[in-house]
Amino acid sequence: MTRVYVSFGSNVERERHLRDGLRDLRAEFGAVIVSPVYESEAVGFDGAPFLNFVAAFDTDASIEQVAAVLSRIGEA
Repeated sequence: MTRVYVSFGSNVERERHLRDGLRDLRAEFGAVIVSPVYESEAVGFDGAPFLNFVAAFDTDASIEQVAAVLSRIGEA
């Protein structure tokens, strides 16, 4: 079993996108550990502040399988 760490961040409809992404991650991988949520200013461009956190989960999936799931979640 491998522990995977994923950073989440959004500055557009922040709460909805982060909540939905975390829900989808739990649906795919089960139990997820979540760090505290932090707000940070946009860097390198003018934009709304971001909400950010890190999620961790354990899986036996390959890195390719995990990447495919994360890509699908990120596009949702």
